[in-house]
Amino acid sequence: MTNCIHFGVRLHVLLRLVCIALVLGSPTISVAQTPLSLSDVLSDALRNSSDVARLDRDLALRLADAIETETRTNPEVEVMARYSDKGEGAGLELEFSQPLRFSDFTLRPLYAAAIRQAATVEQEAGLFDLVNRVTELYLAHWAAQSREAMARNAVDEATTVTDRIERIRSEQVLPTVQFNVFVPEALRRREEATLHAAERAVLEARLAFETGGDGRAFISIAAAPSPLPPLEQVVAFAADKDFGARLARGRITVNEARLSVAEKDRMPLITPRVNYEIDPGGADRVWGLGIAVEVPLWDRNGAEVARAQAALQQARLHLAQLNGGAREALVVGLYRQVTLLDARATAYNTKIVPAYRKTYQDIRAIYDQGQTDLLDLWQVQASLLDAEEDAITTVIDALTARVALERAIGGKIEQVN
Repeated sequence: MTNCIHFGVRLHVLLRLVCIALVLGSPTISVAQTPLSLSDVLSDALRNSSDVARLDRDLALRLADAIETETRTNPEVEVMARYSDKGEGAGLELEFSQPLRFSDFTLRPLYAAAIRQAATVEQEAGLFDLVNRVTELYLAHWAAQSREAMARNAVDEATTVTDRIERIRSEQVLPTVQFNVFVPEALRRREEATLHAAERAVLEARLAFETGGDGRAFISIAAAPSPLPPLEQVVAFAADKDFGARLARGRITVNEARLSVAEKDRMPLITPRVNYEIDPGGADRVWGLGIAVEVPLWDRNGAEVARAQAALQQARLHLAQLNGGAREALVVGLYRQVTLLDARATAYNTKIVPAYRKTYQDIRAIYDQGQTDLLDLWQVQASLLDAEEDAITTVIDALTARVALERAIGGKIEQVN
């Protein structure tokens, strides 16, 4: 039973949760580094993460609780040899008894089924949290990788401009440049690239911890995100699928069953008995049927009833808060945030950065003709680099907001019909 439930939940999560969206093209891939998609990283995490082992352990403990809940008390068999002082030989007394609780008949199997169902939802929620946590690390790695590539490109551009200046000086075809701001610019951008490389190394180590990897450098790969479905569909999906409500409903079911069992077990324990006797030295056989009933002088189950009532009240209050509009308001707010940040990222990457890049290319051409100052070229390039940095930030902001929205609705955007 344990293996079947565990495999079903793991496969369900793997098939439904392993894909996520990224945006923009990835920087130039070094031949010494292996490209890894997010699906590759998530697959490793679901196979190797210590969190998965912990969730497996928690599931096994909950399933053990379910088994213990529905297992009945073992019967008793009493065998007694009987002898007579008259030397008539030996007799035999055999008694079979089966203690029974009133909850054994229907309530405990329902309680056990509710425990199993809640346990599978809890494991799925834990795996979903792991997927989102690894996704956020992967997004951060992509951002550091993109910024490192941007800084190295800036170093190359500054070196190219410096070479151009030296050629001008040697050929003396234009007025001699007395200063070169691109020399310190190349040094600064080189150190920025080193900083982002260090950040990548830390993120690769953290991802290795989550996925059981070796911390080796890799290239993160980007893909286009799926479009957002209509808000009404997202809200409806969240009402049915978000883990907060599902866990609350599951805990309500568990504690309702727990309370029913506790109240039913206030009734006295009954023990049907079957007796068989052979008298010493005689051929008589005696059969007997009987029942033993516990005398309920003290309510030994009152504490369990009180605990079950408190847990049920808490679960119902939590679900009422979720159903009171808090969840829908959260989903609506996050949906609006994703919509606005998507539009902002699109504007940066389709309008703002291309416009800055064209301006830089134009002034570079003018500079090569000796019609503008070096400082003007440097200022335009600095503005272009700032815009490219902002473009990376806008993409990360939009994708991080998607992760937050998916946490709130309990599934991936791609799952919303």
